[in-house]
Amino acid sequence: MNRKPSRPTPFLLTSGTQQMATMTNKNPFFMALGFLGILALAGLVRAESPGVIGQLTVEPSQLVITHHRRGHSVVVTARTPLGRTVDLTAEATFRSSNSGVVRVSPLGWIEAVSNGTARVQVQANGLLGVVQVEVKLPAAVPRHSFRDDVMPVLSKTGCNQGACHGYSLGKNGFKLSLRGADPKADFESLTDEFLGRRINRHNPSASLFLTKPLGEVAHKGGVRLEADSLEHRLLFGWVREGAKVDPSGAATFESLSIYPRRVVIGPAWQQQLQVIATYSDGSRRDVTRLSVFTVNTERVAAVTRDGLVQASMLGETAVSARFERTFATAEFLVLEPREDFEPTPVPTDNVVDRFVIQKLNSMNVRPSAIVEDAGFLRRVSVDMTGIQPKPDQVRAFLADKDPAKRTRLIERLFRSEAFVDQWSLKWGDLLQNSRTKLSDPAVFAFREWLREAVATNRPLDQFAREVLGGRGGVSESPTAAFYAVSNDAHDTLQRATQVFCGVRMLCARCHPHPFENWTQEDYYGLFSFFNQVATKNDPRLPGVKNAKAVVINLKTGFGTNPRSGQAQPPRFLGGSEPKLATSGVDRREAYIGWLTSRDNPFFARSLVNRVWSYFFHRGIIDPVDDLRSTNPAINPKLLDALTADLVASGFDMRHLMRTIVSSRTYQRSSVANNSNIHDDMNFSRFVPRRLPAETLLDCLVQATGIPEKFSGAPVGFTAKQLPDANIQSDFLKLFGKPQRMEACECERDSGANMLQALHFINGQSILSRVSAGNGRVAGLVKSEKQIDRLVERLYIWSLCRRPTSKEQVVAVKFFGSYGDKRQEAAQDFMWALLNSREFMLVH
Repeated sequence: MNRKPSRPTPFLLTSGTQQMATMTNKNPFFMALGFLGILALAGLVRAESPGVIGQLTVEPSQLVITHHRRGHSVVVTARTPLGRTVDLTAEATFRSSNSGVVRVSPLGWIEAVSNGTARVQVQANGLLGVVQVEVKLPAAVPRHSFRDDVMPVLSKTGCNQGACHGYSLGKNGFKLSLRGADPKADFESLTDEFLGRRINRHNPSASLFLTKPLGEVAHKGGVRLEADSLEHRLLFGWVREGAKVDPSGAATFESLSIYPRRVVIGPAWQQQLQVIATYSDGSRRDVTRLSVFTVNTERVAAVTRDGLVQASMLGETAVSARFERTFATAEFLVLEPREDFEPTPVPTDNVVDRFVIQKLNSMNVRPSAIVEDAGFLRRVSVDMTGIQPKPDQVRAFLADKDPAKRTRLIERLFRSEAFVDQWSLKWGDLLQNSRTKLSDPAVFAFREWLREAVATNRPLDQFAREVLGGRGGVSESPTAAFYAVSNDAHDTLQRATQVFCGVRMLCARCHPHPFENWTQEDYYGLFSFFNQVATKNDPRLPGVKNAKAVVINLKTGFGTNPRSGQAQPPRFLGGSEPKLATSGVDRREAYIGWLTSRDNPFFARSLVNRVWSYFFHRGIIDPVDDLRSTNPAINPKLLDALTADLVASGFDMRHLMRTIVSSRTYQRSSVANNSNIHDDMNFSRFVPRRLPAETLLDCLVQATGIPEKFSGAPVGFTAKQLPDANIQSDFLKLFGKPQRMEACECERDSGANMLQALHFINGQSILSRVSAGNGRVAGLVKSEKQIDRLVERLYIWSLCRRPTSKEQVVAVKFFGSYGDKRQEAAQDFMWALLNSREFMLVH
């Protein structure tokens, strides 16, 4: 497999002297110009002795070879005392007990010689392992297969990728289907087009199909094949045998697996992967050298074209193998072993904490401490209601000695009007409630429907049924808005799957999905559920812009798959096809029933992941609306447990939220310790994130006492109460409020940039508010004669906490430097607080 003969000695990272700024203890004057911080990671490198390695694991331990040309690799691993995986394949020696039956290369590649049985003995690190091999070859050597031999090579060499001949128009007159989507068309392109000159059956080695990728003839794509490589031998063998079509009835590819599935290694360690294809006749084939490998997080590890993974730094990543347009994924954890690590006791009273702590213990990571009361109050208030607590709420909460006060706070937030505002806003974004596509009355009607659904805690399955079952005029049937904002049935199916399944299907409209096993059959199967839906101008509202009605045409047949030209029966995600009439029934009902089923593998799982992301800096799967096998969950057990819990609760969204915000995991401090300073994925500490645009503006308004006037919105509306994004607000636009043009969380920009920093420093949004004669600052200056009391009230209004003793001393000194200009000093002081990270972040 072209591996290096040896791997580096395993070594690991240990934390050296590491510091992380504790934002809540920083003086705000020194933070005013710092918009967002970067967590620092420092480490020292030292060598680790592998110590005693236990029994070898040899994969496979038993092997049946049924094809003359299809050998098999051996992967040899062991475990260290600290639980990490050591790949000993490169160091191992291999010996066949009967070279007349099988032979084995120095790198462990087993090939059949003749029928019979043999044992391949494996020795590594003084330990022994065995592979039992049975050879059952047919009498005749099988012909090379276009589908099983040629097509994988075209993918492996990149010939059928979008940048090469897989481009929609091909390259230099030669077109292949993208990533091998259409083997029949590719066979015809190779053998029939160009007067058959790509294939030279009389002189195979002179075929343009071979000479161009070998570099023997000018080729814009460069050299793609090495002479006498596995890929070259497969292509040459097929041409030499006449470049024939595969016989009907041949075994077909069914599934793909990868070994090892989960690997724990150290930085700079290596691990060889093994990829196995299973066919319809039960045979198994090692396709490692014909698979295409990719890695999710390149800073953590890299992978060679032959599947050798090289870890580089602490963290987690997934390595995916693609063969026959199917993916298999291995998870890698690059771990720092610590012999002195004491596992955190695993809680049993909260499902979140149970599985998060289990994962952290497996990583030798200690979670951060619980955040103090003031920090929790602001965090949970902002996340649940989109607004900071007011000073009287802060004082009351801090004075409350009841151990259950955090639980009571959560329940009070659920009952607040601001909770309804916050979560109807989120649903409005996802469902694209906007006057860009809807009339004014329709937007407000749908907004009120969403508010009522949130206020009454409508179960999520019922919510989805009502949204997807809408029809008629939008003004009187608000949920019909979901279809009214779609451009067509394609737009509808893409939005439905992304919002309610967390799956992105756009790519599969034209070709197989590049990162998942979705095909055009899957896409147009979904299309056939929605292509009966159409919109028209509502005749009852003449002259009203974007007044629409949703109608269902029961006579519309199934959608047509453009690749086959045939009608595509409805198909659920995952492949099953319900038996539905081509007309006369509303096919959406079958889809809605499948979607909201307790057994649906996507619905509850995607909603759990989405809701989780609203309370943390990322989803358990991230991006949250891109669930696929090549993007695995960072904590699968956690996601599975929360999904089961949501279903058991009757799809109760508040139950899910309560479980999350009541957990110690959510209530962790953002201050790192020496074991989790590098962890920004596993929720061992709370990772700060910028306030959303609407929350930032509403908190700014509350802190300064100066409301925002929105042109075109009802008087008194807050930012999160706005019906859509069509109301002009430079502030909300600058800070990333989505325009509701996409059903994607990515449309909301929660990042930080220089324009935002400059706006807070010099923009009128703050300057005019802190200097307003009728604002909060002016009022406090008039009512508070004592500087220390004035400082405390400014802190509580802006940061929702009292100043520390050190901050109080600095603040009093600061005010003293202004002499009798208390008003000016208070304005500058409030400006500094509002420019601090502490105000701008959820922390």
